[in-house]
Amino acid sequence: MASVRIGIIGAGHLAGYLLEGFHKRGPGAPVRIADARPGQAEQLAQRWGAQAVEGNQAVVDGSDLVILAVRPQDALPALAALSFRPEQVVASAAAGVALAVLAPAAAPAGAVRIMPISSAALNRSPTLVHPDHPAVREAFALLGQVHVLPDEAAFTAASVLAAFYGWVYALADQAVAWTAGAGVPPDLARRIVLETIRSTADVGLARPDQPLHELLDQLATPGGITRHGLAVLRERGALAAWSQALDAVLEGMGGAGKQKC
Repeated sequence: MASVRIGIIGAGHLAGYLLEGFHKRGPGAPVRIADARPGQAEQLAQRWGAQAVEGNQAVVDGSDLVILAVRPQDALPALAALSFRPEQVVASAAAGVALAVLAPAAAPAGAVRIMPISSAALNRSPTLVHPDHPAVREAFALLGQVHVLPDEAAFTAASVLAAFYGWVYALADQAVAWTAGAGVPPDLARRIVLETIRSTADVGLARPDQPLHELLDQLATPGGITRHGLAVLRERGALAAWSQALDAVLEGMGGAGKQKC
């Protein structure tokens, strides 16, 4: 575990993913957790070896790093009545809550924005961080790769990929349903689809100097099945729709879309 004492405000799905990941990297001081629903915090604490405490201030009092794992609309109300110390840092996972708003609410503690994803439970989350902070890097390195973004605009844009991460499940589910419908046993169809998606990522990561479009070109040979299906996707605007969805999420988070497709 990290050398810093970690506390979590909020006991929803994200807190569960983080606690599971931290538990797998133990031993260490138990993570402190509190929630407006005490029973929810206690349930997660019992499952993942954390310490449920009464009230958010108890989390703050016993932590060096306070992770804010609440809905965006609940972020400022959760911080409003809390007293922080100058040496602490608040790491907010509340999407769209800007540093200009977060920092005064967390003062005199430091304020950092983070964007982990559910694979933190498997210690494989690409966690986004801005601005850089050593305690945040140390803690989230236990849960996967840490990527420090150079400015808040870049952080916001990269955070959209947390939504993209969820959409991949929709794409996978569609492929599984089609494959099973074509006669492959459903359990086998699910495994093959997910292993195929994982293999795509593995090859791309193993060849960091090769653009992804070149990897695609190598597969989409004239007369081949990849090229044939890709033509249908492009003709029907399927790929452009992904860019449009990314733009919509970015705009909803207070950013500006790069282009309209």
